[in-house]
Amino acid sequence: MPRSRPPTWPSLKAWLRGLAAANPAACGLTTVGVSRGGEPLLLLTLGHGPLRLLIAGGAHPNEPVGHATVVALAEHVLAHPSAREDATWYVLPSSDPDGALLNESWYARTWPPTLESYHRGFYRPAVEDQPEAAFPTARGGPVALPETRALMTVVDTVRPDATVSLHNADSGGSFYVTTRAETALVHLLADCAARHRLPVAQLPADCVGWPSPGPGVFVLPPPATPQSGATDSARGSDGPESTAGTESTEDTEDTESTKSTDEWQPAGATSVHYAARHGCLGLYPEVPMWRTEPVVLPTAEGVRHLLSTADLLTGVMERTAATAGTAPFLPAVQDTVKGMRLVARLARRRPPRAGDQDLHLLLPLRAAGMLLRHLDTQLGATEAPPPHLLSERRLLREHFDRWLRHTQTTLRPRPRPLSQVVGFQLDTILGTARLLSPG
Repeated sequence: MPRSRPPTWPSLKAWLRGLAAANPAACGLTTVGVSRGGEPLLLLTLGHGPLRLLIAGGAHPNEPVGHATVVALAEHVLAHPSAREDATWYVLPSSDPDGALLNESWYARTWPPTLESYHRGFYRPAVEDQPEAAFPTARGGPVALPETRALMTVVDTVRPDATVSLHNADSGGSFYVTTRAETALVHLLADCAARHRLPVAQLPADCVGWPSPGPGVFVLPPPATPQSGATDSARGSDGPESTAGTESTEDTEDTESTKSTDEWQPAGATSVHYAARHGCLGLYPEVPMWRTEPVVLPTAEGVRHLLSTADLLTGVMERTAATAGTAPFLPAVQDTVKGMRLVARLARRRPPRAGDQDLHLLLPLRAAGMLLRHLDTQLGATEAPPPHLLSERRLLREHFDRWLRHTQTTLRPRPRPLSQVVGFQLDTILGTARLLSPG
């Protein structure tokens, strides 16, 4: 297994099967479901101790650092008998292997990625297609995704004491999102960040307005009811970053009439919301892939960029609608554009908190990269591409290149070593186990 880059899903799948075959007395590998694309949903079990820990990698397929952390965790537990005696480790290496396969182009051969390779190979499903975001809320809601149903079965069977869902951000500092305001997590974050020379994020854009027991730790709000009053706040669902908790009830002048039906809405609850019904501590350790310069981007300028890019992307989609096809990129673009409009409206409502956000630059790149992938798929499906499709693709590429140059100049991204970000996530997992250990 290469250590220079996160493993792809096929290589991780093969490695897990080899690990289980070589260590039958210490670990087991089972298939708990099948993805929409026919990929197995694997569950690795290690140890036999009383503490039950569920570790999830690949909740978002554009965040592959968790794949490498899963490997590091399995090797650590196998090398330390006490870890297997104190806890039973349930490891879901990927809850969205189909999405992981669609992200491989930007990290399969080289690491770290450039800002261009990342966004040209980027894929993050529309929220209703994300297994992590499609759990039922307290008021119900359909659970249509087979991956989500499999995850629900695992949670209900294991009844974990803690669920750690591994996430990596593009930039910024490290932070924790949790389901409980545990002061001990503040100390754990400080220790892990210091050990791996990572900054602690003071107030990530997606955590504005959330309760916090201390620096860098934020309590996930309860989920919103899908399609019902959800446009003001993502309320802990896995949608576009910076939408959650950014408006409060004091904004009474922002009436329903000001909200656009073109804005993003959550699909349901998350895995940690669902696990919390069993008294489980849920934790998202977030760690950035890149070091970046502090962003200087006034709110008004960021809003203008979001809205103008959303309009341009919408125009391209409308003019190429006859070639929609069946690839998953177009729904993901539409979802991201809705998120851009929501982020812009919320930024306008709370300008003091919405300035200097790198997300105002990154969301358009995500959407444009996926739309280029969609158009490339359509162009590759015919021997005689329609001239207007070629023209729209050239137009979009020109805008993508311009937005990319501006973002690179503003952020000046420098990659973090994979060992640094994996070490942070691994130490967070092991530290959480120590916090909850009965001994």
